[in-house]
Amino acid sequence: MNMRTLILLLALTAAPAFAQFGEKTEKNTSASVPSLSSAAAQLPGAPKVMDGPVDPKEYIVGPGDIFMANIWTAVPLSFQVPVTPEGSVVVPTVAEVPVAGKTLEEAKRQVLAEIRKKYITGTASFTLFTPRSFTVTVTGAVLNEGPVIVQATQRVDAAVKQANDLQEYKVQSGFTERDPRTVLEWKKRREASGTRNIVVKRKNGTVVKADLDKYLATFNTSYNPLLMDGDIVIVQPRDLTKDYVGIFGAVTKQGNYEFAEGDSLSTLVRIAGGLTPTADASQAALYRSSTDGTPERIPVSVADVLKGTGDRPLQRGDRLNVPGAQFVSRGGTVTVEGEVLRPGSYPIVRDSTTLSQVVQMAGGFTAYASMSLSKVLRPQPATSVLPDTMLLRRGLTSAENEEYIREEIIFQVNDALVQADFDALFEKQDPAADVPLQDGDRIVIAPRVKGIYVFGEVKRPGFVPFTTGKSAGHYLGLAGGVTEHGESGDMRVIKGATKQWLTPDETTLEEGDYLFVPKEPYRSFGYYLAVYSQVFGIVGTVTTLIILVTR
Repeated sequence: MNMRTLILLLALTAAPAFAQFGEKTEKNTSASVPSLSSAAAQLPGAPKVMDGPVDPKEYIVGPGDIFMANIWTAVPLSFQVPVTPEGSVVVPTVAEVPVAGKTLEEAKRQVLAEIRKKYITGTASFTLFTPRSFTVTVTGAVLNEGPVIVQATQRVDAAVKQANDLQEYKVQSGFTERDPRTVLEWKKRREASGTRNIVVKRKNGTVVKADLDKYLATFNTSYNPLLMDGDIVIVQPRDLTKDYVGIFGAVTKQGNYEFAEGDSLSTLVRIAGGLTPTADASQAALYRSSTDGTPERIPVSVADVLKGTGDRPLQRGDRLNVPGAQFVSRGGTVTVEGEVLRPGSYPIVRDSTTLSQVVQMAGGFTAYASMSLSKVLRPQPATSVLPDTMLLRRGLTSAENEEYIREEIIFQVNDALVQADFDALFEKQDPAADVPLQDGDRIVIAPRVKGIYVFGEVKRPGFVPFTTGKSAGHYLGLAGGVTEHGESGDMRVIKGATKQWLTPDETTLEEGDYLFVPKEPYRSFGYYLAVYSQVFGIVGTVTTLIILVTR
């Protein structure tokens, strides 16, 4: 038998063994490594939302964590490895390695060292696949005291949020949003839940503190530690009337905040969201109550504090005021509405841009614009605005007239009326009638009405055609005249643009004006008796005086 024949026989003999080994290895590998999708589906505790990758130096491994071990050799191997209740991982073909209580970084290093002892060639990885779930107890100033389920990747804020869950509170307390008493109690308890002086007691006896406001201000995770199995989270009550520090002025979120030991000026400014763009950081002041109760003012440069110099520790009750820079803008915007070619908002310079300039910006008037009814309104408390009771005093005293006012015409003036004579400015081209505008002014260009509205004690109330130069009597005639109960002597003209109440002798009627005829007041017999008694008394007195004088 030559050498070639011997090699051929050895190859044929070994082939079935290699085939069986490959088949077994393939079966073992496929059996031990489920697909990622099926593995995830079998893990109800897998976190769906995380605030970022797990920090291997911070994460503490414990029973229930699931790892993925991958070994890349000639035949790749992959194993899903849970941490057993005893706190170890059993890596097939390698060893059992204790990992509970170690950081993720330490656990990975130790397991990989064991794998490399077995598999000298190739590479390996040991990766946290699914963080474990466990319970912690939240107590103190929360809506729902008791155990909550959390992930090992979650921090103190997650447990506190669950303990303050409104839906759970509704179930436990019978809270209903329709009952004012339960709403008040819920708000009171929610506002009393502190966020800065939270205490976390570990199973091993150590105690750590959490400051959620400081965490949100700095993103330093040491102020919001990871939760561990069996933690007890104690939420301290918040009392912003006694245990507080305050910051006001040119900051993003001014107000009072919980005081925590170690607070400083820089901490307070960061918790308040920082300074606004208009802050004058060099002129801030810290107000502190002295031993005798008098306030002490301490000048502070917040600009230096934020640069890392001049920081100062705070005491309970301290208040920081950051003034805004003195800046006066002359810019503004006015709105043009109604009968102009291009209605809209236009930029102005306050006390400089005039009414005529803005109308020109808006393209001028349409053919339907009414100068007599147009007006300029200013959004500020109007001292000349009259409530309904004052309107009724303008010659109106009876309940019937009040009813007319409410049914026929109610003038609600929400803005101050700026004195502007559109007719003089635009029809007569009088530059002296131009008006400087302010930020927020509204220019309302009204359409032509071509009528006078006659109402009150007239036979046919409503709009009647307007004719230039005609008197009030003319329009009363068009409305059918005054009824038998009308008081034509107390007739009033209400100007369409200004809503002024005038007698017909005080003004000229214009299109869009209102003509109101009040009802003659009802006089009882007692009223006339009192009047005649006074008249006869006066006559009697005068007669007596005349007789005495003539004697």
